[in-house]
Amino acid sequence: MTLSEAFVAAAGSVTGRDHRRAERDGQDGHAVVVTDDLLAVVVTDGCSSGRASEIGARVGAAWLATLIEQRFRSLGATDAAGEVVRELLGRLAVLARSLDASGEVKAARVDEALLFGFLAIVVTAETTIVFGIGDGIVLAGGELTVLDPGPENAPPYVAYGLLGARLEPRIHFVGPTAKVDLVAVATDGLIPLGGALAELAADARYARNPSLLRKRLVVLSDRGTFSDDATVAVIRRRSAPS
Repeated sequence: MTLSEAFVAAAGSVTGRDHRRAERDGQDGHAVVVTDDLLAVVVTDGCSSGRASEIGARVGAAWLATLIEQRFRSLGATDAAGEVVRELLGRLAVLARSLDASGEVKAARVDEALLFGFLAIVVTAETTIVFGIGDGIVLAGGELTVLDPGPENAPPYVAYGLLGARLEPRIHFVGPTAKVDLVAVATDGLIPLGGALAELAADARYARNPSLLRKRLVVLSDRGTFSDDATVAVIRRRSAPS
């Protein structure tokens, strides 16, 4: 049985109440990779003070998905996670230089458009890993973890690596895929719902229709649940108990 037959991957995102009231786009992003021998989901969370941090968040999600698909086929899980971040920084450097007339990486341009954190789940035939930079929520190994954003609610962002910071991805979970039934990640906009990530992720209907995840988030958003953008990504064994 291939991984795409054994597991379902789903992701969804909604714009938070504060951004809707300000008539601004949401600043989260997400991406999904589904192949016979590798599955991955990524959520990204743009810095709320950045005028256009959705640029970095959405481009970053797409690039992370591409790099994960490439590197996790040739490297061990933890080595691949580090290489993905290094190559992502290289791509972000090219983008940062394109945003300034001088062709240089300028802190003002990075702060304006490229600050984001991420969480990623990667499932291969042998290993499942959750890694990232920044805050959010992780459900793995049966445990729900809310990641500390750090002092003054200022989490690290990937693009700080363009400004001299030394960043390595944080590994939140590594385990044999044979023992994995359900793994999920979310941006910090979901935190007000507490343990709702486990409830959302365990819904067996996603195995038949992954788009239901976003529809469920939209319903919650319409009730005024989320002041911040909320993005959820799930990889679930199709036969896992609901």
